[in-house]
Amino acid sequence: MNQKTPVFFLVKNRALGDSLMGLASVSYLRSLYPQSTIIYAVPAWVAPLYEAAKTDADLIYPLKLKSLGDILELYTDLINLKVEVIHEMHLSGRGEKVFSIFSLLKNIPFTFHNHHETQKTLVIDQGVKKELIQRDLDGLYSFYGRHQKYPNFLDFVPKLNPVDKFKKYPLVILGVVATRQSKMWPLENYVELARLIYRKFPKTEVAIPLSKSSEDEEIKQKLNALDLPNNVSIKNWDLNYLPIAFSEAILYIGNDTGLKHLAIAVGIKTYTFFGPEPAQEWHPYNSQSHPYFYLENLACRTRAQHYCGLSVCDLPLKNMECLRVFNSDAVFEKIERDLRS
Repeated sequence: MNQKTPVFFLVKNRALGDSLMGLASVSYLRSLYPQSTIIYAVPAWVAPLYEAAKTDADLIYPLKLKSLGDILELYTDLINLKVEVIHEMHLSGRGEKVFSIFSLLKNIPFTFHNHHETQKTLVIDQGVKKELIQRDLDGLYSFYGRHQKYPNFLDFVPKLNPVDKFKKYPLVILGVVATRQSKMWPLENYVELARLIYRKFPKTEVAIPLSKSSEDEEIKQKLNALDLPNNVSIKNWDLNYLPIAFSEAILYIGNDTGLKHLAIAVGIKTYTFFGPEPAQEWHPYNSQSHPYFYLENLACRTRAQHYCGLSVCDLPLKNMECLRVFNSDAVFEKIERDLRS
């Protein structure tokens, strides 16, 4: 491998939020090899998010591994792009098979970090519970960065800079969606929070981004049934427009989801609700700049493992206590200073 100008194929074949957190590793790899070519591979459906934005990668690659045709097309592209190193940050079963074969055929390194592997490997602190960004950095450091100092996740915040930038205005984004119900702060709380904002800051707009999926359409109907105040609008922003829309806002308040990571990547302050999962792993950011709401030491959260993996809370008497404990008044008290400034 050419130590000065290698062509890296850096893979993060996971959800939107994971791909955004992976931008921190792109920046770290750029600091290690400033003259290199970095191709950042993300799921094909996520790739449009990066169409109108700049990152520290030279190219965003839309990765597809579903069919034999997808794999053959990938192999052709890897050859044409003259890839010299492949590193997968969060190893997937299919990725391991596909990239291992290509590595063998072309005699190039394929390295990875399997977060679930507890056996001793070349990766420093393999299997230790850490901030997700730190785990990604550990993998790259172990294989390609030992000639420099050990990286700290707080020094590598994801960065996504929209090509077109517009002036900020009093806009608050509420991130009401999540991958499962147990991670969602109640919709009625969001609506009440919007009312509180409207009463005190009537010129502040509130946007709720929703996709056109059936799940989000159901959320839209529930929100409309709750009688949204005049300052709220539901937005069906296209994926490639999201970075621009978010960069105009002053604040994100919402669940721990991909939208939160997008808000941080474009440089706006965030407040995040954590219920079933601990903040340490999934909020790898400075908590002073990006505060969060989290109820510590809940026994129900750790019945099976170090977090609750339930899609729906199964406690009849204390249903969703981990999130319902934070009411709208308490949240508004926290964000009022940001809205005032």
